[in-house]
Amino acid sequence: MNKSKILLIVVVVLTTNILTFFGARTIGVGTGGPGIEESASDELTEDLQIFEEVVTLLETEHLDEIDRNQLLHGAFEGMIKTLDDPEASYLAREEYENLMVQTRGTYGGVGIEVFIDGDYVTIISPISGTPGEAAGLSSGDRIISVDGTNLVGEDLSKAVELMRGEPGTDLELEIERLGVDKTLNFEITREEIELDTVEYEMVNDRLGYIKITNFAGTTAKEFEAALKNLKQENMEALIIDLRNNPGGLLKAAVQIADLLIPEGPVTHIEDRERVVETHHSNQDGLDIPMAALVNGASSSASEVLSGALQDTGSATIIGTQTFGKASVQTIKPLSDGGAMRFTVAHYQTPDGRVIHEEGLEPDLKVEPPAIAKLATEPISTDLSRGDEGEEVETLQKLLIEFGYFEKEVNGSFDPATEEALEQFQKDHDLYVTGEMSEMVVRKFHEEVEAFRQKDDRKMERAIELLQ
Repeated sequence: MNKSKILLIVVVVLTTNILTFFGARTIGVGTGGPGIEESASDELTEDLQIFEEVVTLLETEHLDEIDRNQLLHGAFEGMIKTLDDPEASYLAREEYENLMVQTRGTYGGVGIEVFIDGDYVTIISPISGTPGEAAGLSSGDRIISVDGTNLVGEDLSKAVELMRGEPGTDLELEIERLGVDKTLNFEITREEIELDTVEYEMVNDRLGYIKITNFAGTTAKEFEAALKNLKQENMEALIIDLRNNPGGLLKAAVQIADLLIPEGPVTHIEDRERVVETHHSNQDGLDIPMAALVNGASSSASEVLSGALQDTGSATIIGTQTFGKASVQTIKPLSDGGAMRFTVAHYQTPDGRVIHEEGLEPDLKVEPPAIAKLATEPISTDLSRGDEGEEVETLQKLLIEFGYFEKEVNGSFDPATEEALEQFQKDHDLYVTGEMSEMVVRKFHEEVEAFRQKDDRKMERAIELLQ
C-alpha cells in the first residue's frame, strides 16, 4: 500500500510536506574546514574509507546488480533514522526542488496539479487563473506526452521536470480524456505561477475572513494585501482560519503576527546550546476583535501564530487541540542537488509555554461534525479488493456518509465495497476502476468541504462571538 494520507490535506505534485523551518542555507562540503579539529577530520577520513570499501564490495561482488545512487540514498536515510528526530530526512533532488517551489510560492509552468494513477500522469485540477485553466485542461485528463516525450509508465518527477520551465516558453501536451475517442493536443505558454496561500472575503458587512493554507515566501505579502482590502470594506472584526494548515516558513508566521499583535514577543527559539532568540512584533497590532480557527491538523508555523494570538489576548482561539509540533528545521543543500532537513531548535509561545507534542488548547472548544472528524483519518490511495484493515473501515464509513454503501462496516474490501466505490466514481465522472486513487481522495475532499460549508460549527461560533 502507498503511504496513507489525511483526507482533508490534499497533496499536490508541485508541493511536498511542509514543516516550520528557517529556510535553506548553503554550506561548504569537505573535511578539515574551519572549526573541524584535525583528529576529527582524520577519523572521518577513515570512516569514509570503510564506507567506500563497502560500496565497492557490493558493486563488484553482490549477486544482484547494484544501483549506486539507490545504495547511497539508502545509506543517507539509514543515518537519519538513527537520530531521535522524526522531522529529519534526506531529500533527493526532485523532492528538494519541490520543497523550494512550495516555500518560494512561485514557479514557471502551466499551473496544474497532477499525480500518478497507474501508468498515467493524471491532472487533479488546473489552478485557477493559470495557463492550464485557460487552455481548457480538465480534472481527470491523462497526460500522454509533453513535447512528444512519452510519459505513459514514467514517474512523476519526469513529468514535472518537462512541464516546468522559463515563463514565456511554449510546450505541447497530448491529453487522453474520458469519453473522447482520440487524444487532444494543447499548446500552452508557460507563465510565472504563484501558489496562492491566502483566501479572504467579507462574511457580512462588518466581519472579515482570512484563510491561510500554509506559510510560504509569499504568504505575508498576500496576508497584508488581504488585510488592506478588508479594511477598505470597513471590516470591524476578523476571523483567521488556520485549520489543516501544516506550517511552513517561520519567518512568514512572525511577519503575519507583526501585523496582528501588539509590540512584544511573538515566539522564543531555543537551539542546542540553550541559547534563546526572541522574535518580536514591532507594531501596535490590529485593534479589532479577532478569532482564530484551529484543529488537530493545525501544526508548526500555524501554532506559532495561534500561540502568539492566544498569549497576547489578541484573538480567541476556537476549535480543537492543535497538532503539537514546536520544532524548527533547517534545510542544507548538498552537492548532489539534494538536501538534508533536520531539527535545529524548539520554539515557545510568547509566555514561554512549551507546546511540543502537547499542542495548543483552544479558548473555546468546538468539535467538528462526524464526517469532518472521519475525514481526518488516514486512508491509502491504492486500496482495492482483498485489502483489509482500519483504512478500509474509513473508506466504508465515508461511502456511507456519501450515500453509496449500505452494508455493515467490516474493514474488508469486498465486492459490495468495490461496487459502491465504482458507483461513486461513475457519478463523479472518474475512471471507473473500483479502486482508490488520488482522484477519489480529491473528490472525497470536495464532498467533505461542501458538507462543511453547510455545517461549519467553528465558523458559526466565531461569527456568533464576534457579532
